[in-house]
Amino acid sequence: MIYIWIRRTVDWADEQAALEALTDPWLLPKVPLWNETFDLSYQRFRLRVKEIAQRNHERVEGAVPAEWDEIPDDALVVPVDDDDWFRPDAARVLSEWLEPGVTGYHWPARWIEVPIDLGHRLYLLRRRLLPRSRPKWLCSTNNYAMYKRPGAKEPLGSHIEASRWFERRIESGDGTVRRVDAEISVANRTLASQTTLSQKRMEISRSELIRKYRRYVRLYSKPLPPGFEWAAPEVEEMAALMSELQVKQPR
Repeated sequence: MIYIWIRRTVDWADEQAALEALTDPWLLPKVPLWNETFDLSYQRFRLRVKEIAQRNHERVEGAVPAEWDEIPDDALVVPVDDDDWFRPDAARVLSEWLEPGVTGYHWPARWIEVPIDLGHRLYLLRRRLLPRSRPKWLCSTNNYAMYKRPGAKEPLGSHIEASRWFERRIESGDGTVRRVDAEISVANRTLASQTTLSQKRMEISRSELIRKYRRYVRLYSKPLPPGFEWAAPEVEEMAALMSELQVKQPR
């Protein structure tokens, strides 16, 4: 049995509690701007995105979404944020790659996203032109799995720690990690994602936020690239959500 562990998330249904739970100093100033710009609050939008992801996780055959303390020791854990998705057969495909002595598995990271800024756009272009070039992080939000054993919670809880964990073992050549040559997950970087909005600066303008919004409306209306057909139900739900998200008229 494979377990899907959703990292620490926020109770988006309680809008005030959700706001108080946000800790990113770069994101916090953007929430009032969002709520002034759109007719669907930031918290309500994030709740809807989370619900789409939950339905996706429940459709993964042979996998159980669970809290950390509910997962038994030595179980294989696939971590995920509350907005990202897996192929319905992800657990079966991953199980075909399991072998004795291997403690961690990783596979290609794939994203549905709009470039964050010029630097990110250039990075994506380089990766497209040079697909064998080294990614910034080997592990992203949901493209790796580890067994629940002592010391595993930290890398399972942070893709940065996971990247360091995997890279140390790859460099040592000890054979304890394995690359899975299958695309079984996708990170859904939405308009409300922390990285999309924060950009390590305190403010963005209303006009910039609306430009990002229009790009995301177009993103979810585009045909899916080859290999992503399994995500069609989730993309359709995101397209419907973006259609529902309307820009308020300025006062």
